[in-house]
Amino acid sequence: MTPGAALAAVWEHLIVGIPAGWTQRTPGAVGGVTGVPLPTLNGVWAYRNDAEREAVSGLLELVAGAGMPHCLQFAPGCPQLRELGEARGMRRDADVPLMALAGERELRLPDEGDLVIEVLDPEQAAVHAELAAAGFDAPLDAFLRLLTPAVLRRRGVRTYVGKIEGDPVVTGVGVSLESHVGIFNVATLPAHRRRGYAAAVTARAVRDGLGQGARSAWLQSSPAGYSVYEKLGFKTQESWECWIST
Repeated sequence: MTPGAALAAVWEHLIVGIPAGWTQRTPGAVGGVTGVPLPTLNGVWAYRNDAEREAVSGLLELVAGAGMPHCLQFAPGCPQLRELGEARGMRRDADVPLMALAGERELRLPDEGDLVIEVLDPEQAAVHAELAAAGFDAPLDAFLRLLTPAVLRRRGVRTYVGKIEGDPVVTGVGVSLESHVGIFNVATLPAHRRRGYAAAVTARAVRDGLGQGARSAWLQSSPAGYSVYEKLGFKTQESWECWIST
């Protein structure tokens, strides 16, 4: 399974735990709606360059019909999907790097300092939501609805919180599925940034996933997190185009 295929599989796996969520698949692409009104949380993810334009168009029509802001993201080599985004009046957003790390030998462990990292119980989902919302400067309700206790109880899902002197300062999620572990929602409170905490939580999630049988790790990076992941040993595999509904 490629990192792109793993990304699509994880979306399917997680959305099942969201009451308002649904997914549908066509060869080479997955469409899904979480019900959270943020464009990158509803959409179509095409991970193979042979994904057919008409099939992806059908998925995108279903997603748009849910009335949520949504996106179209696709791997390189899909000019037919770029035309689809343009034809639907979508706006091209910043490309999203899909990064991967092949095994623990490539992982460069950071200095955790005084950070104490714990795995949250699924019933503590609100702890993750509050940290992630503050770290991403995003609505708290979006994270409460997206990462519910039911989602965090899904197979292979682990949610982390890092604490300094007992105070939560950083969080992240790891999802082990088949031969990969995906990393999501790594966020640090603004007052505690640039101290290596995000790197430490990411490394812990990677090690736990590899320890449970995954052979590699992957993530989609924001511009702010790119250098953090690169220093850990992640390398860009593909740069995905991202189109947003207007």
